[in-house]
Parts: sequence; structure tokens; C-alpha cells
Amino acid sequence: MLLNFKVKNYRSIKDEVILDLQATRDKAMKNESTFDSGDISLLKSAAIYGANASGKSNILKALTVFRMMILESFLRGNVASDLPSEYFKLSSETENKPSFFEMTFLLDGEVFAYGFEFGKKKIHAEWLKQEKGKKTLFNRKGQEIKSNRNYFQESSAVLKQQTLERVLFLSVLANNNTPLSKKIIQLIQKINFISGTNRGNTLNFSFGQFLSNAGMAEKMKDFIVKADFGVMDIRASEKMILAKQIQNIPDKFKEILFREDSKIAERNLKFLHKKYDESGKEAGSEPLDFFSEESEGTQQMFALSAPFIDTLKNGKILFIDEIDASLHPLLCQYLISIFNSKEKNPKNAQLIFTTHDISLLSEEFLRRDQIYFADKNKKGATELFSLSDISERKGVDFAKRYLEGRYNALPYITDYENIKFSK
Repeated sequence: MLLNFKVKNYRSIKDEVILDLQATRDKAMKNESTFDSGDISLLKSAAIYGANASGKSNILKALTVFRMMILESFLRGNVASDLPSEYFKLSSETENKPSFFEMTFLLDGEVFAYGFEFGKKKIHAEWLKQEKGKKTLFNRKGQEIKSNRNYFQESSAVLKQQTLERVLFLSVLANNNTPLSKKIIQLIQKINFISGTNRGNTLNFSFGQFLSNAGMAEKMKDFIVKADFGVMDIRASEKMILAKQIQNIPDKFKEILFREDSKIAERNLKFLHKKYDESGKEAGSEPLDFFSEESEGTQQMFALSAPFIDTLKNGKILFIDEIDASLHPLLCQYLISIFNSKEKNPKNAQLIFTTHDISLLSEEFLRRDQIYFADKNKKGATELFSLSDISERKGVDFAKRYLEGRYNALPYITDYENIKFSK
């Protein structure tokens, strides 16, 4: 379970920002939006609002870089290309300095914090801490790694020596099947991310799940049917064909892109809708091609279906950039309500998303501590705060006050002001 995520000196983020999933003492929607683990109360979801270019997407991108650095550590250790460090470029203070990432999480009832700093060429620092007893299990500065002999015995001198300057020590430990480090890696693997601008990978995942997993396919059908797109059934198939058999690409491009004997996967996905006769009675069904005849909203919901179901089933953490892309506000509300449902979310999966959908800015869907705003200060750096940080009172219209600029985090369009007040 995620407690918080911290990042600084990454892209538009200069000073440390904290996305905190620990619930406040607010009693609003406590049964729906929070869950308890021991004496810790956590949020099931959090929304990040903000103007375009405010940096809200960079917060989610930072999480993907954190995850990628851990899961691909050995691969990057043997590749000459730069590590994915992108420092804040609008200040000489941060120029060419390492980026900072840290996640605090709950594992087997204990709270841990793991983080690292890295630049283009190497890992600068790395640490693992346990909240109970305020213990530092290991601490790394460059290539010097110190570990707690009494509480972290899975560390050894041999493994420290095997850790290259571009490789994380945690990854080295987990690769040697050390118990705690391996569990932390498994937790990181349970983080899913969906991009706002490129849903191709998400659609590819969902199509593959639908085709290969009968149980998942039934749940995906149910997910789409309940979203009320008028869909009765879904049929999918895939077969390998010669590239020259593709119908929608001119022959001259086929010659450039493919060898003559190249084979590619031809996918067929049909959504069956009810068909009616002249008297308005049902007269069977009509298959519509998913890729050319279904709306973008239907396509988006199908793409989201498998990641959502997988996250809920396995108690994972799902980050979505622009959850409202091509979706009606009611569908966004439906997605949030799934995570708030004890029946549909029995394993307390967590959802963090960016959005412009102000219909969610209501105590009916989100508590004050679930609503975050990203805003750029005068020096071009992203700042992050929640409604609970500014002590917004209960019962007010959050959406109205947001659009009035009470929380900042809005675009200021000078030409729009000129248009509004010109005569």
C-alpha cells in the first residue's frame, strides 16, 4: 500500500513535492474512500487538478521513472546510454544535480521508506528505512554502502562489491533472493501506469487479456456493458498474415516498411449492438468494428477495462494520466465509484489520476484530502497541495471555487481576458 511519494529536481519539479495517501481525520466518506491497516488510515484514490503545463503529469511520470529505475536496474547497468534523469532546468541551483525520488509504503504491516538520487551517469545515493524504531537498514553514498548488521542481515560485503555505480543496491539484493528486498520489488511491480497521450500500450494489453484469458474477458464484457454503450457482446480474434495482404496501407509503403515474407498480427475486434426492425422490435444484433466504427469513449473504456480489473483483483496501485480523456463525466464518476466500493474493491487497490473533470470536485466523490492541485510558481516550478492543506471548509462548492481561481492551478489566458472585456 502506498503512503506517500516524494520527488524533487525532476522536469518541472524543483523543490520537493509530496503526494500523500494517508487520510486525515476528516469523517467525510470515511467508509467509502478510506481503509485502515492497523492504526494507519489510507485513501483509496486521489485526484490531481491543474492547468496544462502545470506539471501534474510530471508527478505521475516521476513515479514511472522511479518504477522503471528499479525494475530495469540491471539492464541499465550494462547499457551505455544515459540514465533517465531530467533535472529542473530553470535554476542554476539544480542544474546538473541528481533527481530525488522516495516512496513510503506499507509491507507486511510495517512502514518502510525507500529512495534514491541519480544523475545521467550514476546512482548518487540510495537508502532503505523502517519507521518502527526509526531504523536505517542501509544507506548508500556513491559506491559506499553501509548497512545495519542487527536488522538487515540480507546485506553482505560481497553483494555491496557487486553493485555497479549505475545499478541500485536494492535490485542486487532482490536478484539474490533476499527476502525483504524481493518483497519490495514485488510491491513495485504491482504499480500500473496508464499514459494520457498514448493509450496504445494499454489497448494492446487489454486486447491481449481479452483474447487469452477467458475469465478476464467475461469481466471486461461486464465492465463495458455496465458502462451503457449499448453493447451486447464482444468478439475478438487474431491471426498472422503476410504484410502484403494488409488492406489499408498503399503497396509502395508496404515495400518500404516490410520484407516480402514479413508476417504481422491481424486483429479483429467487434462490438455487437442490438438491432431493431421498422416497428421498433429487437431483430438480432449488428457487429460494429471497434477500430473504425466505435466512438473514442468506447475505445477508451475498453482500453481501461483490463488494467482496472487487474488492479482491483490484485490490490495494486494504478496511476492514470488524464483519466477523463474522451470520457463523459458520468463515466469518470463510475470509475471512481468502483474504487470506493467495498464490494468491487475488497483488496483496497489505490487509484491516483490527473484530470480536468470538475464534476469530480464534489464531496459526493472525493474528500478534501483526496483533491490535489498542481500549480507553477513565478519561477516556473511545480508546487503540489491538497484542499486539506489549505483548510478548505466543508460544504462549499469545490468546483465553483476552483473555477473562480480560489485554489490557483488555473490557466491565465491574456487574450481571453481581452476578448471578454473588449467592446
